[in-house]
Amino acid sequence: MLASGNLGLVSFPDVPHRMTKEEIDARHPALLTTLANHPGVGFVLVRSEEHGGVVLGAHGVELPVAELDDKQGPLADFGPGVADAVRRTHSFPHTADIMVNSWYDPAEGEVLAFEEQIGSHGGLGGSQAKPFLLSPHTFSPPVEDGEDLVGAEHVHRVLRRWLREGNGPQVPLAAEPEEHAA
Repeated sequence: MLASGNLGLVSFPDVPHRMTKEEIDARHPALLTTLANHPGVGFVLVRSEEHGGVVLGAHGVELPVAELDDKQGPLADFGPGVADAVRRTHSFPHTADIMVNSWYDPAEGEVLAFEEQIGSHGGLGGSQAKPFLLSPHTFSPPVEDGEDLVGAEHVHRVLRRWLREGNGPQVPLAAEPEEHAA
């Protein structure tokens, strides 16, 4: 189990593949139901033999990842783009066996973190779901109007573009190690 802000990642290291809901249910019959019904959990994401992937919510809600909608079920309070974010996470080759996203209160903007931090990061919900890059005016805009900044790989492309434009730091990208006399 790894806590990353309001995202919990559960893996079974003794299994060489991403376990399915069906395998987890056979091995730990109450685990997924207990997690999905916990008042501090917003939703759970797992791989499924039947649907490819499913989002589990309280009261037996089970939605195939391919059919997710921002406005229904356990994702409804998380705002626009959440279904795409869940599908994106599910597509990664090294996604944890169980992804647990904490509860989110849209009225207060409050997320429940799984670790003691001042802010939160890692999961969905709250201001952390609205990424931005702060830069000097001399840099080109990070995204075009109407485009969203999505994922670390997108941030990486923007930073590399700024370096190519000459607007980045005026230091070598890879410093040579210093030689020390013995």
